[in-house]
Amino acid sequence: MRSVRSFAATVSCLLLASASALGQPRNQVAPERYAHLVPRAGGGSGWLFSNLYYESNNRSMRGPFDPRPESGCENARRQRAIAARVRGLFVLRDALFSQQDHPVEHRACALMMPANWVTAAAADAAAGIALRGVARPALDDDAAWAALASEAAMFGSFPGSRRLFETARRPLAGASASERAQTDNARRNVHALAREAQALIDAAPRGARAVAEAGAERIAASDRAYFGEALRRERVVVLAVENPNEHERRDEQKGFPIWGREVSRAVLTMVRDAVLARRLADGDLALERYDLREASERRRAVTVLEALVPRGSTGPRVWVWVGGPIREGTEVVEDASDRLPAFLEELDRAAIARERVVVFNRPSLRLARERAAFEPAVERTRALGLPLSVNANSESLRRAFRR
Repeated sequence: MRSVRSFAATVSCLLLASASALGQPRNQVAPERYAHLVPRAGGGSGWLFSNLYYESNNRSMRGPFDPRPESGCENARRQRAIAARVRGLFVLRDALFSQQDHPVEHRACALMMPANWVTAAAADAAAGIALRGVARPALDDDAAWAALASEAAMFGSFPGSRRLFETARRPLAGASASERAQTDNARRNVHALAREAQALIDAAPRGARAVAEAGAERIAASDRAYFGEALRRERVVVLAVENPNEHERRDEQKGFPIWGREVSRAVLTMVRDAVLARRLADGDLALERYDLREASERRRAVTVLEALVPRGSTGPRVWVWVGGPIREGTEVVEDASDRLPAFLEELDRAAIARERVVVFNRPSLRLARERAAFEPAVERTRALGLPLSVNANSESLRRAFRR
């Protein structure tokens, strides 16, 4: 283990040295009092605090539409460079349009198959239904793409995407350069998804569990392909939405359920545990999100943790993102920090390896609006041994430090 860590540290140092040689700003070190703070990192990040975890933002990291074929892998290199310079980087990698590669606006580097594709395949395998693959006409065959008259015709047994379907079917002939690039990206990503789906189809004769395990392997492999094995193990914390709300299930296809389709609890649990456990084996994992005001959601969090990090186990950690309800029509989480002490006691009583669980409270402290609340929040979270999410970049955070 020591040699592995030494190798990872060497790789990190080389990456940092390369960043310095390229003229990137030097990192700084946050004072110990603030070492539990988690600020934000974007694609244009300058200097960073090397001893802090950061939250990434997919849209900011990848930037606007870029028609160049190399744009997706350039995005990946930029994210790897940022991850190598900090203590850790939280990255949302959960659904087709909630990951680092954009399926239309950039040529993907390592596209992740959505988790609910594994659910769909496992449910069909459990029911003895033959799986239908994802169509993949030749990239330049406009007529063949146009002949795919429905999402079901394109995506087979797997949950479709209206935007990907419509973009892939647009003709290349007569299109502008930017339209051609987007259509080409979409078609290539349908091909990529077809290859991922084939792994599930190949596993189906061995049963639903084999499908779940094959899907778990493919999703974890995409994490490693995008960030590299060492960074995934040492620095990158992948964030999955284990407990999506209705909007996230219906409009974003997040999590393991399939909107509009009933799937047995047994299949959902089997797929969830297989996928999350396999990703956790590669490095820390973060799970969204549990409403501390609801007893059912607290029980759900405990149940998931008992499956992933049972008492007596060792290995990477699970970061559990908690808060209150989400304000309707927004992504703003209500404050439920008054329930934190009781929830921490529930975790202490549960059959989990408590040292492998980190509770990450929401909402983020909005530094620009809540400056007076900053130091009290720092002290309160330090006393509880919890991280503090701060909606601020490195420079804004530095200015807020107590002198």
